[in-house]
Amino acid sequence: MIAGRLNEVIQIFELQEEVNEYGEREQKYVFKCITRAKVEWNNGNRTVENNEIVFNYDKIFNVRSYVPVTETSQIKWQGKFYRIHTVEHRREYNDILINAELIND
Repeated sequence: MIAGRLNEVIQIFELQEEVNEYGEREQKYVFKCITRAKVEWNNGNRTVENNEIVFNYDKIFNVRSYVPVTETSQIKWQGKFYRIHTVEHRREYNDILINAELIND
């Protein structure tokens, strides 16, 4: 891993389940950590869903091997949230390769 290529700052949010005062289970994302990453463009297209134009973008985030990230986490980068598809621990490079897509709200 070349540390100089980790030039973007990302935030990782972890899924947490809480029980509210009515006994309902609520799932929400809570802040877990800030780390540096290398961000690469993977895929992008424009689709029409429910008569609405939606831009789907996929990114690849490359972080160090000690970053606590799972498939249920979310990444915040440049003010936008990304849903994680895959987390690949690459032992030979001492890093984690994260494939994620932009969440369209």
